[in-house]
Amino acid sequence: MFYWFAYGVIFILSKIFCPCRFGGKENIPQRGSFILVSNHISNLDPLILGLSCGRKFGYVAKDSLFKNKFFAFVLYLVGTFPIKRDSSDVGAIKEALKRLERGTPVIMFPEGTRGGYARFKKVHPGIALIASKAKVPVIPAYIEGSDQVLPPGAKWPQRKLVKVTIGAPLTFPENQSYPEMANQIIQDVLALNKKV
Repeated sequence: MFYWFAYGVIFILSKIFCPCRFGGKENIPQRGSFILVSNHISNLDPLILGLSCGRKFGYVAKDSLFKNKFFAFVLYLVGTFPIKRDSSDVGAIKEALKRLERGTPVIMFPEGTRGGYARFKKVHPGIALIASKAKVPVIPAYIEGSDQVLPPGAKWPQRKLVKVTIGAPLTFPENQSYPEMANQIIQDVLALNKKV
């Protein structure tokens, strides 16, 4: 219940501060689980991707966001679970697999932190591992403009158009290595930049 209340609030706020234009929404399955992966340029990105379709998502967030007990409580209410960025977090991987097995799509960022437009700073192969174990498609997405809504040093949001391009689902052969899978995911995300 709280998830959809938060969804409604974010939807209204997005119309005011960051109207979103989604391309390729037909690539998002209406049933079944999948992993939605994207470049990451703003703290707003998870919220924006959550508006991409009328489905309930699971979210992965860095564990430092859970230090504040009240904020952590809100994050849990909207389906977010923590991950330790600088280590192989087995607990987070198991939680992601559990959500996917229940049919809940999960939003993840390959870099694990905010990066840029043209390339990825560092790619974690965990997404490939999870996609392989869960046997679910990976859907690439590319976000442009969310970093202009709350630029560094800004005290208030600035109204800017945010464009999100969603690509076709990716599947992988069983003998493909995790680094190869991760690289393919990244290349498909970045290729969407040309379509924005």
